[in-house]
Amino acid sequence: MPRLLPPGRLRPGLVVLALLVSVATAACSSSKSSNSASQPTTPSAAATTAAATGASAGATGGATTVTVTETEFTLHLSQTSFTPGSYTFVAKDDGHVSHALAIAGPGVPTTQTGTLDPGSSANLTVTLQKGSYELWCPVDSHKSLGMDTHIQVS
Repeated sequence: MPRLLPPGRLRPGLVVLALLVSVATAACSSSKSSNSASQPTTPSAAATTAAATGASAGATGGATTVTVTETEFTLHLSQTSFTPGSYTFVAKDDGHVSHALAIAGPGVPTTQTGTLDPGSSANLTVTLQKGSYELWCPVDSHKSLGMDTHIQVS
């Protein structure tokens, strides 16, 4: 004769099984990534983004890597002298609020990363021609608060 449990008490095996089914269902419910930091909001043939994982020349297809450190409310570029060519801007949110990185200039329509949570980063690869480019944070009013800079490519 099977042993009956008092009302309101579950068998431990059933609890574990229900938990495993719940986890498996959640893991398989969506094949779409929710990491907006790795998706450009304005795609361009000359620009691509990917989650930053220690960018190197090989990982960026021979592009020169420039780190853009974003904090409240400044942009700091690891290099300030540019010649025409391919560049991967590694946007690093070192602040306490969310940021993003946008760039526009000759041959580069406005292209940007997704919104970055504090501590995260994303790559933005573009091909720069001679001319002036603007880099800024497109989140809220961050640009008008000082997260805006220009670079000259010569």
